[in-house]
Amino acid sequence: MVQVREMRVFLAAAETENFSEAARKLRMSQPAVSFQIQSLEKKLNVLLFERNGKRVALTEAGRELSPMAYELANLADNIATTFTARSGILAGNLQIGCGTNLAKYLLPHFIGAFHAHYPRVQVTCEEMSPQAVEQKLLAREIHLGLLSPPIKSKELHGHFFFSDNVILIAAAIHPWSGREAIQPSECRDTDWIVSKDDAVTNRTQYGLTRDDVRVAMEIADDEAILAAVETNQGVAFVSRLAAKRSLESGRVKMIRVEGLTPICREVSIVQHRARQSIIAQRFWEFIASDAGQSLIAQHLSTPQE
Repeated sequence: MVQVREMRVFLAAAETENFSEAARKLRMSQPAVSFQIQSLEKKLNVLLFERNGKRVALTEAGRELSPMAYELANLADNIATTFTARSGILAGNLQIGCGTNLAKYLLPHFIGAFHAHYPRVQVTCEEMSPQAVEQKLLAREIHLGLLSPPIKSKELHGHFFFSDNVILIAAAIHPWSGREAIQPSECRDTDWIVSKDDAVTNRTQYGLTRDDVRVAMEIADDEAILAAVETNQGVAFVSRLAAKRSLESGRVKMIRVEGLTPICREVSIVQHRARQSIIAQRFWEFIASDAGQSLIAQHLSTPQE
């Protein structure tokens, strides 16, 4: 008979593609992991992994087993969590996939506050592409995903988490920083730092394209963009949330543009409609609570508002 523990070992090996890494993740010895996998293969009479030196890869049978293994492991977790919660104790794991870099500025504060309320819950958060988040949610490999709408699959549904504006910033010593507002036409006359990967902040707005402005740098990382703006290498559109510390320190200033229509980006907490988790529900309830909403307001506010 297949055991839940064997499914967990199989899943760890499938995720890491390395028995030694799976052993570290599970706090087991590497021989113990190999034994569990071999035992499972013998029970099922199939080869689940192709061995290639230190690395392993799922066979067709392994890929077929993977969603069923997740379902069995998740069911075992839900049984344990449900009946532990009946005694007033919430314990277990919460796996979150972060598909938007906006969330990494706010999520750690929520995880810390949530853990203070439920110290026996272990929260794991992994940053990945939005596509990977959706795939892992559909495969029921994670409990929650943080994504910007729209959500493509009808099997997933989301709750609004927070919204963030894209703002124009410049160094405190930039000529624009001492002014109440600038005109859209002035955007052509200064150096710009643009985001390489972000479709929203890539746009310079106001009827301008990237060909219309002087692009001094193209950078993928928000922190690197902020560092370049702080040293007056150019101006940039960034997330207000990402720029919060730089604005509070006075190293950069938010620049107002006449006729600006702010870009607002929403972030939702998304889950699979068929995957029920008491811990995930408690996490959402905490976000929707007065304490959670106060935390959002605290971290979204800036000195210039």
